[in-house]
Amino acid sequence: MKKFNSKDIVFLAILSVVLLLISSLIMPIVMFTQLTVLRQLFAAPIFALFSVIAIKKVPKIGTLSIVGLFTGGVLMFMSVTMLINNLLGAIIVEVLVLIFFRNYDKKSAIIFAASLYTPVTLPLSWVSIMVMKGKTLQEQLGSTTQNILLPLAVIALSIAGAFLGMKIANELKRTGKL
Repeated sequence: MKKFNSKDIVFLAILSVVLLLISSLIMPIVMFTQLTVLRQLFAAPIFALFSVIAIKKVPKIGTLSIVGLFTGGVLMFMSVTMLINNLLGAIIVEVLVLIFFRNYDKKSAIIFAASLYTPVTLPLSWVSIMVMKGKTLQEQLGSTTQNILLPLAVIALSIAGAFLGMKIANELKRTGKL
C-alpha cells in the first residue's frame, strides 16, 4: 500500500476546499428542499469531477477517503450526518475499488470510484434521515418518479462528471499543472 506524504495531503486539502467552494454555489438551490435526492442530484457532477482530479494526482487507495474526511469535516458544522455520509461513502467506494481493481492504476477504476461516490451517499442519507428525523423510507421517497428517475439521474450525472473530470485531469496533466 502506498503511503501518503505531506504534499499529497496538502493537495487533497486544497482540492477539498475548492470542491466545497464550487459546490456551495448550488446550496441556495437545494437548501430548502425536502427531497434528499435533489441535493445529491446537483452535487453529483461536481463531486465526481473533483474526485477524478484528486485520484489522478494522488492515485493511492485512501485518496477519496481523505477528500471525504476534509469535505465532511467542514460540512459537519452544518450537520454531523454530512461528515458521516461523505466519509462512509468514500470508504465504501474505496473498498469496492480494492475488491474489483486492487488500486487506481486503471482509468476504469478512477471512473468507477468517482461515478459511485455521490450515488453511494444517497442510501446513507436516507438511513440518516430515518434515524435522525424518524421519517420512513416511503415518506422520504414519495412518488415513483422520485423513487426511480431521480436516483438514476444522480447516477447519470455522476458518471458524466467523472468523464468530464477525466478530460480535465488529462489536460491538466498534459500541460504539467497536475
